[in-house]
Amino acid sequence: MQGWRKRQEDAHIASVSQGDKKNIHIFGVFDGHGGKEISQFVSKHFTEELLKNKNLENDMKQALKETFIKMDEIMVTEQGIEEIKEHARKSKAEDDLQSKNDPPSSQTSLLMQLLGPKDTESNTISMRTGCTACVLAVDEKNKKLYFANAGDSRVVMSKGGVAYAQSEDHKPELESEKTRIYKAQGWISEGRVKGNLNLTRGFGDLEYKQNKDLSPEEQMITANPDIKIEDFDKDIDFVIIGCDGIWDCLKNQEACDFVSKKLKEDPNIKLSKIIEEMMDSIIAKDLYSETGVGCDNMTCIIILFKKKE
Repeated sequence: MQGWRKRQEDAHIASVSQGDKKNIHIFGVFDGHGGKEISQFVSKHFTEELLKNKNLENDMKQALKETFIKMDEIMVTEQGIEEIKEHARKSKAEDDLQSKNDPPSSQTSLLMQLLGPKDTESNTISMRTGCTACVLAVDEKNKKLYFANAGDSRVVMSKGGVAYAQSEDHKPELESEKTRIYKAQGWISEGRVKGNLNLTRGFGDLEYKQNKDLSPEEQMITANPDIKIEDFDKDIDFVIIGCDGIWDCLKNQEACDFVSKKLKEDPNIKLSKIIEEMMDSIIAKDLYSETGVGCDNMTCIIILFKKKE
């Protein structure tokens, strides 16, 4: 892939020992599209907004839902708009420097010409830029795991060596998503909402959330997450949170088997090393002979649950 590098649009959080009693741990992957401004904005604010939520101690599920919805709300405040502009300025400066040091291929140049330069001073960046969100909140006090997802990133739990999906990819072909989109006066063409987005939930993309007669949960694109709750279990090995580029290349069980094998070979191996080796094994070797598989931005978090002696 010499001469080509895709702009990284993902962000993540790994906030451990949070809350008054330091018993809450928050992990998340945010896969950006249309730019990295929204994923960066969300990664900065998600933890602090969740910790401020009044339901945090007594109703984590509700706290997570309200925090997901809140992300869109704070984007359009005066402070939020200015902060997203600043992210856009930094992003442009980074891209300009990268283009200077690593000239893009002819395909990338054509795409950039078609899209045109992003207006870093626009108040409407969040209208056409967004990100998915896949979050695990660990409540150590109540021995619960909360998996919250909006978009097509995915979280998978390995339990006794078996992979269990803890989220559903939010794609336009899902009947539940189709129903909401059509009710919101949207449409689907070639597997994309209004011929553009190939996912149906996430932060930002506010141009799809402008129906004044509908609640945030009812918009054709919504930040409202699906939330699954699991009890702590001694058989839980680890959890993998990854953006869709990873799951385009690996099945749930394949990813869990890869991690399990590396942990068995070397119990002291760093989780970051496992992720590095996983990425090396699935990234496209030749950009021009692939169909997009292995060419996407990829971000991954592994949360290892240590066994008590």
